[in-house]
Amino acid sequence: MFRCIKLKFEPENPGAVLDTMAMANQSFNICTEIGFKKQTSSKNKLHHLTYKAIRKKYPKLPAALVQTIRDNACEALKGVELETQPMKKQYSSVRYDKRTANLKLNDGLASISSITGRVKGKLIVAGYFKKYLSWKASGCTLQFKKGKFFLHVFVENETPKLIGENKVLGIDRGINNVAVCSDNSFINSKEIHRSKGKYAHLRKQLQAKGTRSAKRKLKRLAGREKRFVRNESHIIANEIVSKPYDIFALEDLTNIRVQKRLGRNFNRKLSNWNFSELEQIMSYKAENLGKRIMKIDGRYSSQKCSKCGHTERSNRKLSEFHCKECGLKLHADLNASRNIAQAGISGLSRVSVSHPIVAPMTCASGEIVTSQRYSVVGS
Repeated sequence: MFRCIKLKFEPENPGAVLDTMAMANQSFNICTEIGFKKQTSSKNKLHHLTYKAIRKKYPKLPAALVQTIRDNACEALKGVELETQPMKKQYSSVRYDKRTANLKLNDGLASISSITGRVKGKLIVAGYFKKYLSWKASGCTLQFKKGKFFLHVFVENETPKLIGENKVLGIDRGINNVAVCSDNSFINSKEIHRSKGKYAHLRKQLQAKGTRSAKRKLKRLAGREKRFVRNESHIIANEIVSKPYDIFALEDLTNIRVQKRLGRNFNRKLSNWNFSELEQIMSYKAENLGKRIMKIDGRYSSQKCSKCGHTERSNRKLSEFHCKECGLKLHADLNASRNIAQAGISGLSRVSVSHPIVAPMTCASGEIVTSQRYSVVGS
């Protein structure tokens, strides 16, 4: 399994590191500019188109770092499907691989390539991340923020064996209730709504004022809301994955924002809601415990009766569910979570029939880790 941990980096020669970042990001822009013009994201083609020009323009830039920059540019072009040209600012983050960065996590030391040779530095490891020091480091990304350097280090370790009991918990995610579980537990979002409302009100007031002091205040507020919501997501994820279940079934919310919704106010809340954050946090926390996440098709889960299976749009009215066929009455989100759990169980049984030995292991949280190889960990 893979993780990404954020460590403070104190280089011996900060000036050389900054100059290297500036040259690296200019080289990145050259690669993306040529790749966009030629409409190619091929590493081989872009290498022949850019390598000599970059080496000639920036001879002090290490060759291995130029190759890493090219690979990063190709991935960025592929990510936008060559529709626009990705650009980096002067001191945007720079990726380092095994050739360009030497990381000794246990010793708290690191050395990275620069235009003046290797620059050594000290790593400041937060208490929570000390458990990852014995893991194998496979690269990092250098970040410069508010006058400080940080290394986002990619680490890997052996994945824990999965629990084989296959007890499924269905989870319906929403805005009024962050998560409703099929074991009849509700996790509301009052604190998150309160925080978002408070910061939205503050931003509106400060933007209307428009003075220098108001702009400085807006800058200080930046990130506070995001950090609060992320902390709440960690608390919720810990509560869910600690339940006595082995598989957590979540509905696939990929296209949730393109659906028709219930008015301007609800659409505003929906656009500001980060559904994927909780999913990603749950994914790596479940993996640590030998559990897994299963994503299922959640269509009609709110209209289908979890008791008799009758599906009708009029079954649901706001937060109330009343089956027109069997008369079942309960909270709509709870009914949806039970349907999600049933879909997870049936999906698991189908996979198990096809591959009786290994299939239950393949539908794990690795599905999320594969799309985002390194999970960023927090508290």
